[in-house]
Amino acid sequence: MQKMTDICFQPVGVIQSCFKQKFAIPRQPGLVPQACATIKLSKVYAATEIVRGLENYSHIWVIFVFHKSRMSKNKNTVRPPRLGGDKRMGVFATRSNYRPNPIGQSVVKLEGVKNENHQTFIYVSGGDFLDGSPVLDIKPYIPYVDAIPSATAGFAAQAPEKQFCVTMSSAVRAQIRQAENSTGVDVLRLVENLLAYDPRPRHVQPDSILVTRIFDYDLKWQINNNVVSVLSLEPAS
Repeated sequence: MQKMTDICFQPVGVIQSCFKQKFAIPRQPGLVPQACATIKLSKVYAATEIVRGLENYSHIWVIFVFHKSRMSKNKNTVRPPRLGGDKRMGVFATRSNYRPNPIGQSVVKLEGVKNENHQTFIYVSGGDFLDGSPVLDIKPYIPYVDAIPSATAGFAAQAPEKQFCVTMSSAVRAQIRQAENSTGVDVLRLVENLLAYDPRPRHVQPDSILVTRIFDYDLKWQINNNVVSVLSLEPAS
């Protein structure tokens, strides 16, 4: 009999995400509907039969690996950002990416499935994935079992509210339009929704100038008096 300590998994694919670094990734799936990603299945799983019928679902579960997070096998508690980063909760009572096993699960909207040149791609939106995240499994979202209206949710019972108003100059809007032409994504709404939820970690100073990598662009921004000023969106160096 196989020992539990010997269990290992082989990824079935990899995520190509608009988020190129951990900083500022949405803390839950679905908060930023414009956040797009592509799951590129491994060649072993590239046959069209493996996704047959998947297109009939509107949403899917993606089980993936927090491949850039530190392992925390001896860490029993974490500081959830939802509680201001000052109160500790048990790691199994949170969705923190610092876990005994760095496994994440997110429900996302299925935008399409495509097979091209013997390669299978699954297109999704509303994700909270870091680019390059290995995918362990994909399962359909089934409303009658996965949506439980009477469920309770501890300290995360209500959806988070947007914290800030997002402003930008006409020059920045022009930069965003260029990015939209290049990516085919509503980058303006992506930026507005991403920053409105205050993605800063707790240790960042209030008036710091911050840089977030989305697609192949560096998004520079700053928060003052509950207003986010988008300073620029320029091709990454």
